[in-house]
Order: sequence, then C-alpha cells, then structure tokens
Amino acid sequence: MATTTLKILREINDRTQEEIANVLGISQNTYSRLERNPKNLTSEQAQKLADFYNVNIADLLTEATPTISFNDNKIEGSNNGYVGSIENDNRHSANASEVSSLKEEIAYLRKQNEDLIKLLSDRK
Repeated sequence: MATTTLKILREINDRTQEEIANVLGISQNTYSRLERNPKNLTSEQAQKLADFYNVNIADLLTEATPTISFNDNKIEGSNNGYVGSIENDNRHSANASEVSSLKEEIAYLRKQNEDLIKLLSDRK
C-alpha cells in the first residue's frame, strides 16, 4: 500500500497518530483510518491539518509523493510542512548527470502539483 501524504507529513514532523487525532478532535483509530484513506477527510479536518502542517489543502490531499525542497541547507516548510535545519555533511557529492536528472524530476513534480491545484480549483 502506498504511503499517504498525511503519514509522510506526520512522520517528517515527528508526530504520533494520537497527537494528530487530538488536533482533529477524533480518536487515534479514526485518524489511522483517515491516514490510510485521506479521501474520507471532511473539509474542516483537511483545513485543520493544512493549517497545522503549514501546507495548502491541495498539497495535503495529493496522491503524488510530496516534494521536500532543500535550499541553503534547510528544509522549506511552505511545500511540505517541515521547518528545520540540516547539516551539510558532504557525504554524497552529485555529479552533473545526477543534478540534471534531479532538476528534470523537480520540474516534472512541480508540473504535477500545478495540475493538481488546477484540478481542485476547477471542482469548486
């Protein structure tokens, strides 16, 4: 089974299902079911989670794997709900081919996000 964005956001933010259930005012078991099937979220629950993680509702409900952006050795919170620093340990130095491939993947994922946002806005 694919990992949902809700689970990824929760784990990135080092939260338990019980903590997130408390944010929503529901039981841990109910939240566990929502995490497995986010399509069952109410609009109020989706808004609470989007506010909690500091993401757009569209990003929260996407079926695509969320993108985590690294700029200036920080993980940006605007796209993925995590704000924090990482150390630049230089354990892996990417070659030009890897960088080019990653840039292409980023462009593809950004396009997917734009398409999803447009799809969601067309539904309204």
